[in-house]
Amino acid sequence: MGAKDELTTTGIQTYLYLIKAGKPVGPREVMREAKLTSPSVAYRNLQKLIDMKLVYKDNYGNYCVKEKIGIKGYFWIGKKLVPRFVIFGLIFSIALIIEVAILVPHLLLESTVENSFWLLTILTVISAATFLVEGINWKKHKLSI
Repeated sequence: MGAKDELTTTGIQTYLYLIKAGKPVGPREVMREAKLTSPSVAYRNLQKLIDMKLVYKDNYGNYCVKEKIGIKGYFWIGKKLVPRFVIFGLIFSIALIIEVAILVPHLLLESTVENSFWLLTILTVISAATFLVEGINWKKHKLSI
């Protein structure tokens, strides 16, 4: 078990805020914006991030992200952390839009639609809904590096 596995939930909150800030920030700002309970929690988290070589302290006593790392079950889009399930849900939603675009002309022209296409559309709806709900609920899970 490496040092990266030892980051607490508040440590991850601190790290995420530093990435989102995108600029050097002081410990009180970190405490406030990362919604930490006290300055000592912020200092402890910042020191842990420095020890892990993810953050550094500049000459003015402010903290900056040194390295952006992957977090299990998520990936980065710029400075935004997105659950993987949401992306899968969006892929299935796009597939559903394409299927509906194919289906609508058939229904308007009252031509027959194969049963397998209906099954495919139902499975796509179920898959898109499942992944999107799980992706939204995934934010409630504990983040781990």
